[in-house]
Amino acid sequence: MMENRLVKYLCIVAVMLMAAGNVVAQDLKSVLSDVVKNIVGDKATTESSIIGTWTYSGPECQFESDNLLAKAGGEVAAKEVEEKLQPIYEKMGMDGCQYTFGEDGSYSCTIKGKTSSGTYTFDNDAKTITMKSKLGIKIVAYVTVTGNDMSLVFKADKLMSVLKTVTGVVSGVNSTTDTINSIASSYDGLRLGFEMKK
Repeated sequence: MMENRLVKYLCIVAVMLMAAGNVVAQDLKSVLSDVVKNIVGDKATTESSIIGTWTYSGPECQFESDNLLAKAGGEVAAKEVEEKLQPIYEKMGMDGCQYTFGEDGSYSCTIKGKTSSGTYTFDNDAKTITMKSKLGIKIVAYVTVTGNDMSLVFKADKLMSVLKTVTGVVSGVNSTTDTINSIASSYDGLRLGFEMKK
């Protein structure tokens, strides 16, 4: 009789431990997926996944690899960088910016009521989009698509020229350039850009 109770007790404890293990695994999985989102090179990103209209939703900061992400302090560093970028993007008028990527290899960018367009090519291995405007200006963005979220990021030292091209803002950007250069020099392998939503 005592043995039966002991066996039942052990079975209950085993079931509870398995359930707790699943919860821990789920928490770990969500943490890891958040970290992966901040590392460029998402394997789920394909040429067909970028097609559609995407609207700017905020700044985005990524690192070239998980090693660099870990060295920089991970999520905390990314959040701090994004907080520094927010007022810069507001000043340059990024709110309401939209990118549209067509199946035919065409793209358009609308910001502050003005639309520019051109063609794009997608590199599946590098996970990059090369956009070429009608004026011949080329912009290379690293792209990560997760569901209805897209990240378009650029090498940190190229961000200012991208912002000037996209927004058309040229005057009064010296302090903005200094801020971005300061951010870029603080972290190795940093890529800065935009978070977009479909």
